[in-house]
Amino acid sequence: MTTAELETVAQEALTHYLPIIDEMITEPFPATDVEGGTGYGSPTHVVRVLRTSQDFWDDELHKALQQADAEMSAALDALVAALTARWGDPLVVDLWSYLKASFDGSRAPELIERLSQSAGSLQAWPVPDAGRWIGLTVGQHDTELPLELMAVVSHTPLPAPSAADTY
Repeated sequence: MTTAELETVAQEALTHYLPIIDEMITEPFPATDVEGGTGYGSPTHVVRVLRTSQDFWDDELHKALQQADAEMSAALDALVAALTARWGDPLVVDLWSYLKASFDGSRAPELIERLSQSAGSLQAWPVPDAGRWIGLTVGQHDTELPLELMAVVSHTPLPAPSAADTY
C-alpha cells in the first residue's frame, strides 16, 4: 500500500472509530452476557470490533494478509496516537504471556483470557473520572480468518503488563 492510502485509512479510523470509542466509555455495560456480530460484552466489559479485514482462505502468497495487516496497523496507530494525546502513554499488556500461563492451568480474568486467544498485546488507558479503562488491539482467531481491530472498555482493574506480574 502507498503512504497516501495508509494515511487515508488512518484518517478514516479517527473519523469513524473515535466516536464509537467515546460512546463505549459512557454507555452502560450489558446486564447479562451478550454476543453479536460487532462484538461481545458482559456486566464488566464491552468489546467492539471496529474494523474487520477480509478472510484469507485463498491467500496462498499472503499478499492480502500483508495489505490487511498494514491497514490495521495504520488504523490502530492513529487511534493510539489520539488516545495517547488525551490520556498519556498506554499501558502495554502482553496478552501472549496470559495465553502461555493458561497452558499451565493459570486463569486470567475472563476478558483478558478471551482477548489472549486472538491478540498478542493490548494497549490500555485508564479513563479519568470514568472508573473505566479503554484498550485497543488487533487480533485474528486463526490464520485463514479476518484480522479484527477491537476496542475494549472495562470497569475491572487494569490488567498487569504480563501474566508473570500476576502469578
